[in-house]
Amino acid sequence: MLKTNDKKTITLALGALGVVYGDLGTSPLYALQQSLSYEAVITPNVIYGVLSLVFWSLILVISTSYVSVFLRADNDGEGGVLALLSLLKRDFKKFPHWLFLIGIIGAGLLLGDGMITPAISVISAIEGLKVISPDFCQFIWPISFAILLALFCCQRFGTAKISFIFGPILLIWFIAIGSMGAAAIVRNPSILYAINPYYALTFFYHGGWHAYLLLGGIFLVITGAEAMYADLGHFGPNPIRIGWFAVALPALLLNYFGQGANLLESPGAIVNLFYTLAPKWFHYPLLLLTTLATIIASQAVITASFSLARQAILLNVCPRLSIIHTSKEETGQIYLPQVNLIIAIGTLSLVVIFQNSDGLAAAFGMAVNLVMLIVALLVMCVARQSWGWSIKKIVCVFALVILIDFIFLGANIHKIYEGAWIPLVFAAVISTIMITWQKGVGLLHASFFMKKRSLPEVLKQLDHSQYKYVEDLTTIFITDSYDQSAGIFLNYIKLNHILPKHVLIVSFVIENYPFISGKKSFELTELTLGVYNLKLHYGFMQSTDIPRSLATAVKMGVFPFTLDVNNATFLVETVNIFITKKRFARLFYWQKKLFALLLRNSEIDIKFFRLPYNRTIVIGTYCEI
Repeated sequence: MLKTNDKKTITLALGALGVVYGDLGTSPLYALQQSLSYEAVITPNVIYGVLSLVFWSLILVISTSYVSVFLRADNDGEGGVLALLSLLKRDFKKFPHWLFLIGIIGAGLLLGDGMITPAISVISAIEGLKVISPDFCQFIWPISFAILLALFCCQRFGTAKISFIFGPILLIWFIAIGSMGAAAIVRNPSILYAINPYYALTFFYHGGWHAYLLLGGIFLVITGAEAMYADLGHFGPNPIRIGWFAVALPALLLNYFGQGANLLESPGAIVNLFYTLAPKWFHYPLLLLTTLATIIASQAVITASFSLARQAILLNVCPRLSIIHTSKEETGQIYLPQVNLIIAIGTLSLVVIFQNSDGLAAAFGMAVNLVMLIVALLVMCVARQSWGWSIKKIVCVFALVILIDFIFLGANIHKIYEGAWIPLVFAAVISTIMITWQKGVGLLHASFFMKKRSLPEVLKQLDHSQYKYVEDLTTIFITDSYDQSAGIFLNYIKLNHILPKHVLIVSFVIENYPFISGKKSFELTELTLGVYNLKLHYGFMQSTDIPRSLATAVKMGVFPFTLDVNNATFLVETVNIFITKKRFARLFYWQKKLFALLLRNSEIDIKFFRLPYNRTIVIGTYCEI
């Protein structure tokens, strides 16, 4: 009989199938066919060589590197590029700027990947119509466009009510593709000889430079590995490992080898390797199942993009965007309208431009390859800085991993001319915005707010006789992360010449941890009689819901006075940028213009802090940069 912990692990492993392995799991739709498309004549030796490369890519890159090593590099359970950056920030005494730059580039590349993965997944699924009838060819991209458009339009409703079926559907998918492959292998078991790396080596020996370029197609087999690491926090390492070794890996290998066996038996199967593997009676059910699987895979990528954007916002490397919680129970269920719109425009444009999986496959892979290389470099830094590994041990473990990434990168470079430049340009734009925002906020902090005297110093010199005290008024002043002097409070008393009986100045810090809970979330200091400073500590996976945090603080007895959060007045400060042509080391003039534009169009503080509109006052100030 299963123990409670075992049941929980199995449940999480089933959930991981629907989120973590959607991209990897739908790769058989196009990966092997795209790899073999580089060959003018497909001989048995070519099939054996390509399948050998597929097998060892899955074993060395996914099973060995990601599942065995990379899943250990977590930030209090959270994975992903920005989580790694936060972990390294904690452990480095002086954080190297180059690490920050490659982390930001990695985040931009992941968002670029979020455009192309849904496009290639869905259009590959709908291409099954060609096998049913060639007359359907003209309808493939319009149907794909309609499905993706509907998917993006539905994002605002969230997936909380239906996400529980994602895992079971992907389990059925893996069983189906594994069974299809197993049936073909039984008919032609000699295909299993391809497990021998000899065939991969001889393929390179005889194929030379042409065989090396074919690795660009082989790489499509392992795209989705970055999602496995990014979703670490949702499920934990063990359920992800169980899902991989018990279900995903066996099913993928059976299907890839089954496609090879079918091709040996029927060379005409090259028209569509995946769908011709299935018996004719199964084509319609398979088309439905494939469409559902690719929609789930696309949903997982979109959700990951939302999560990544929220991390970037809270870590102050991205302008504040609207974050809508689509579920009251699930805090991770979020929707970012601006991110959704950008990815939707990019994805739908790619469908219209390329119109088939072959064209999209040519554009796919380069961005993912760079992300995987960046993740490997960051995990290597974690191994050295956080785990205390010796240089010798790091070389032994990571030399082969990084070498493989560079080999694949070399094979993918030619794809830049075939469309891979699109996600790369998108990633460059996103990275530029992130770097400009981060530098701009730093400049805002340094050039204006840091010039003010500290708040305790001002309060000591305050002439209380000039101000009228209001007994029944409690006012909460919200100070932003770049304001160390509570300028909002000082501006308020200058304008109104009144002092509330209780003044609460609330500031917040986003820590390099995913979650902060309990008393660690609150740090209360009495600055002078009746004036208190509360510093709220949030993790980079948490929402900056200040009223809720204050209500929690009241319940925990943090305050020495009575605070009625539901009736208190909130004050926030909004900054207007005045751009000058003065030279600053941090920003070029065009970057200052860009930062001002981003600041004007970012989410207003009332929404970002989730403050009540009818009890919030906004005071303006300005800053020269």
